[in-house]
Amino acid sequence: MKMHGIMSPQSEHERVDDFEARLLAEQKRHTEEFRQFAYAVSHDLREPVRMIASYTQLLERRYQAQFDSDGLEFMRYIVDATQRMDRLLGDLLTYSHQFRTADQPLELVGPEGALNGAVLMVDAAVKESGAQVNNGPLPSVMFDFAQLTQLFRQLITNSIMFRGSEPPRIHVSAIDRVDETQFSFRDNGIGIDPRYHEQIFGVFKRLHGREFPGTGIGLAISKRIVEQRGGKIWVESQLGQGATFHFTIPK
Repeated sequence: MKMHGIMSPQSEHERVDDFEARLLAEQKRHTEEFRQFAYAVSHDLREPVRMIASYTQLLERRYQAQFDSDGLEFMRYIVDATQRMDRLLGDLLTYSHQFRTADQPLELVGPEGALNGAVLMVDAAVKESGAQVNNGPLPSVMFDFAQLTQLFRQLITNSIMFRGSEPPRIHVSAIDRVDETQFSFRDNGIGIDPRYHEQIFGVFKRLHGREFPGTGIGLAISKRIVEQRGGKIWVESQLGQGATFHFTIPK
């Protein structure tokens, strides 16, 4: 009669550790493969897309007199479509950059510097819309400065994009707690139906079709940045009453 030995607690613990290590390695491998794939797709496709737009514009300039009104309108459709595709691929490239290991060293970051940098990055949109961005006291946090700037940029861009009839007013505030810091971005935009509060953070999720510009990736980028550092992001909003985006950064 064959006797089966009883596995010791130590060996069972080693098996669990080994399984978790292999699972983590596999997750990292898939994440890196996705990041490389997204980078290759967005980076390599942008060149032919831009070439299509450039040669279409060149045709319009050189042979404008030979096209009727329909032909000129068709070329504008081509240019508009390729420019939108270029923006979409650019956002996809930014999104793929967030799929990196979260074990990179963090630093003590002053959020006001990141906020000022983000406003400068969208200076043209700020001036065009007449937006005003102000903030209350923002405590320093352990984070990656470039990622925090990117996060602020995405949220500011979102508020400017979905503005109402009045110029955008964006206020940034923070609550410093024992175990986390909560940031809030409040705006006076068109607001969001509560039914879509979760949906808007998905990749390519657009609630307004082409009524508003954008690619539907900005909030997905924000969500990825926050969750990669162990935080969470959500929105409080009603239609026609603006929106407040909250996110937390653990200490």
